[in-house]
Amino acid sequence: MALNPLRHIASFRRGQSGAVAVEFVLIAPLLFALVFGIIVTGYFIGVSHSVAQLASDAARASVAGLDMRERRELATDYLAQASTTYPLLVQSSITPEIVTSSSNPPAMTVNVTYTVDGTILDVANSLLRMNIADIRESAYIAY
Repeated sequence: MALNPLRHIASFRRGQSGAVAVEFVLIAPLLFALVFGIIVTGYFIGVSHSVAQLASDAARASVAGLDMRERRELATDYLAQASTTYPLLVQSSITPEIVTSSSNPPAMTVNVTYTVDGTILDVANSLLRMNIADIRESAYIAY
């Protein structure tokens, strides 16, 4: 019995048994990249918003102080409790800076820098070369 290679090729072309697996292998990387991008973008927006809110809320917390020293202490205490109020933020990654001005009217600027090392943004940086090392936000308040 002679083997007819054309018959086997035709039979292989008509077969549908592995088509779904092949389609999944072709589409899966694109699907996973899309899902990863959505998750990273959402996380970045959430962390960025949390850092902005942290700076604003620390500045607002300082309003209760009677003098600039007490206002600075109130803002510093609020910033020290950031991870309890903002669940997306890790306390050790927060670097606050409080700048006071004794001009007329007295004012305070709260600068917050959040380092993304060890987060999903750090993974995205290494894969996509996004160059996001930290997130910086600030809030200004005059008394």
